[in-house]
Amino acid sequence: MKKICTILALVLALSLVFTGCSLSDLGLKEEEPQLTGQVGDTMKTMFFDFSVDAVSSPEEYDGYTPAEGNRLVVCTVTVDNTFGETLPMYDTDFQLQWGSGDEDYAWAVDAFNDQLMPLEWELLTGDTATYDMLFEAPADVDRFMLVYLEMYTDADGNDGEGDLFNVNFDV
Repeated sequence: MKKICTILALVLALSLVFTGCSLSDLGLKEEEPQLTGQVGDTMKTMFFDFSVDAVSSPEEYDGYTPAEGNRLVVCTVTVDNTFGETLPMYDTDFQLQWGSGDEDYAWAVDAFNDQLMPLEWELLTGDTATYDMLFEAPADVDRFMLVYLEMYTDADGNDGEGDLFNVNFDV
């Protein structure tokens, strides 16, 4: 019986090698990160998990109104530190985009209340934070994505880029 099991294991291993199939094709290896998601999906970056929990386009936000020709877009974002160290965070870690033009993006409006993501803050090890992000975008656009690009400095001091994550939504 032991000899039969050994032969079957060898046949399986050889069939994987000769068919070009890998263990990940069989679901036996960790999956690649999900780079594109929708509202409610958890995006798993190398530093933290994040989700866009809700989106809206109010006429005003806590007294703030958009410039003429623009509309407000509010994204409620939850960030969970999975890195194992305190992370420096910035509202510019995330960007609202639409279209493919060089000017088809917006940075968040600077925080003016406790619900808005601060300009700069620390996310302690194991902590989770939820903030609104307030953007101004063209009034005639209704399809958006909130994006996050992994950026880091390696042990040798070299700057690098990782994956680009985007959460698509209509509002």
